[in-house]
Amino acid sequence: MASTPSERGFSRDAVARTRVTATRSAQQGEPDRAGLALSVVVPTRDEAGNVEALLERLERVLRNVCSEVIFVDDSDDDTPKVVDAIVRAQPPREGLEIVLLHRPRGEREGGLGGAVVAGLRIARAPWVCVMDADLQHPPELIPSLLHEADRAGVTLVVASRYRRDGDATGQRGRTFLSRASTAAAKLAFPRALRALTDPMSGYFVVRREAIDVASLRPHGFKILVEIAVRTRGLTVAEVGYRFGHRFTGESKASLREGARYVRHLGRLRVDVVRRRSGAPPGARRRATHCYDIHGIVTVESDGRLPELEHFRVGRLEDPPTIRVHIGNLPPEPPPSRSRDRFRRRLRYVERLGSRGFGAEIELGEQIDVLATRLLRHSPHVLYTNIVEPILRWTFVERGYALVHGACVVRDGDAFMVTARTDTGKTTTMLKLLDDQPFEFMADDLTLVCPDGRVLSYPKPLTISRHTLHAVKTPLLTRRERATLGIQSRLHSRSGRRIAFLLARTGLPVATVNTLVQLLVPPPKYPVQRLVPGVAMAREARLAGLFVIQRGRDGFEWLEEADALEILLGNCEDAYGFPPYHAIEDFLLQCTGTDLRAVERQIIGGALEGRPAALLSSNALDWATRIPPFIDAIADEQATLRAVVDVDLSTASTGSSDGNGEVPAAVGGVDRAEWWPTTVGQVSENGSATESEPAAPSPKLPDSTIGRA
Repeated sequence: MASTPSERGFSRDAVARTRVTATRSAQQGEPDRAGLALSVVVPTRDEAGNVEALLERLERVLRNVCSEVIFVDDSDDDTPKVVDAIVRAQPPREGLEIVLLHRPRGEREGGLGGAVVAGLRIARAPWVCVMDADLQHPPELIPSLLHEADRAGVTLVVASRYRRDGDATGQRGRTFLSRASTAAAKLAFPRALRALTDPMSGYFVVRREAIDVASLRPHGFKILVEIAVRTRGLTVAEVGYRFGHRFTGESKASLREGARYVRHLGRLRVDVVRRRSGAPPGARRRATHCYDIHGIVTVESDGRLPELEHFRVGRLEDPPTIRVHIGNLPPEPPPSRSRDRFRRRLRYVERLGSRGFGAEIELGEQIDVLATRLLRHSPHVLYTNIVEPILRWTFVERGYALVHGACVVRDGDAFMVTARTDTGKTTTMLKLLDDQPFEFMADDLTLVCPDGRVLSYPKPLTISRHTLHAVKTPLLTRRERATLGIQSRLHSRSGRRIAFLLARTGLPVATVNTLVQLLVPPPKYPVQRLVPGVAMAREARLAGLFVIQRGRDGFEWLEEADALEILLGNCEDAYGFPPYHAIEDFLLQCTGTDLRAVERQIIGGALEGRPAALLSSNALDWATRIPPFIDAIADEQATLRAVVDVDLSTASTGSSDGNGEVPAAVGGVDRAEWWPTTVGQVSENGSATESEPAAPSPKLPDSTIGRA
């Protein structure tokens, strides 16, 4: 069951890949569902004799866990064929997916440690278990590792041979070498490894979002040391276990691997020293984070941009659209230069200079951004306050609009939900996804095209305790639940209002905001952790818009012009925090095009001919009121398509009037009964003319519609 190696951003790594799926939906060609709880990454090299026994034990252990097993294979034997044959011979089991990534000779960078990194790149679950294939790592320990992670609220749990409840007797005489290697690593990195009794262990579980995979540079098979040293902020726990005997095959430990381990420690030590010393003032480091947003805009950044994680790729083939550097800002230019109205550079610095919030944006063949070092440690601020304003107007230049609205999909039809900030849109979206068979596209921003297509933009969702109660089985740890109260209170509507008031006082509010989010990060989580099993949609056609607002229960259909103004107003409401207006004014001035008018045309084109409804509610019950409207819109569109098909069939027989317009009545059905909004007509020269008056709204059940 071979497929192209283009999935999950791996297309440029020139890796031959075979994918075997043990779920019925995948075998029927349905899209991947990223509602997994655990990814098990198994690096293999000539382990054909162990694969079957390992899979049997993993299936028993993971019977009640929605998971994937990723074999990253550096073998020259029949291991890939064995994996494929085993899965083909067994009946599919719901909830288990098996993935095989084979790295041919010449492309096995980093050894078995590099194989683990390759597996981490394509892992989709929030937790990843790394283990060997030789059964010296008993799969039955996985539940204990996950339980300890939840109990202790940590991001890394290591299976240790050297705890009191552990046992290394299965190493057959290699205990001395293992302890010597452990001592060498602890001597080189006493601070980073102080919480680990067994840093040589190859058996551990780690939270995927806690590590920066792009920063890992393994050399050999001791990947845990690499992760522990290069990843800041890891919290660690251990579980003792009995190191087993190899099932079949030969150990990969050798003098050559020992030499590679020593070189790896040396190189890692040098990198740590360089990191502690810091880069020279103003130095611009090599980008380690690359994002490709639907092939429209690409971003390279020295700092992580978690809101763009869905679009992460290994590397970019062409220069990026936006390049984000991290470093000290250069000295401010002389006043004569700063007044040059033809300059294509913006400098925004608060009172603390390069020690606080600051950025410099320069327009050229690409957009170059230099952000102060503080922003590397507050990635949400780096994205929201600098990168997103640039993205908004860059998309407009390319014929797309990033609008403030959530989006769900059913049967290829997309339905947007927009509201003022902090109205209850996120809670409504989660309830819809939890209770209805919708696919998810976006919660905060949706990318729209003038022809009515919408593209996914799945940023992490900002939640509160109230939001969390809206879903049945969110995958949050006890620690995450415990801190949600203070996080949601600090980043609530009242906190946002205070921040906007402070922005008017001239205080360094952007710096204050950066420090606050550094100390108390906003409670942002990907939708897969809030609604496990949710389906993701990449592209769909816009079928309708819902505007939700608090107030007396009511409903009314909106004119296209009114819907457009509301949507644009909600976009402006979502922005405005410094330095948004400075960046916006700079970009609009430099482009030489009225981008606001272009954005209006794009959004207006997307809304044309699509129904838009305003739903008011005091009970915040939009999640129960929206689905009947979607059903009604779907029925109207089905009727429309049937009528148009009849008209086209009539035209093909020569009975049409030949003007190409949809008739006012076909088959005894008046257009006013199935055309819910105004429809613009097109003149002979292709230009738009005045629209017809809105037709009556669809007749929905009285029990679901409040009176306006």
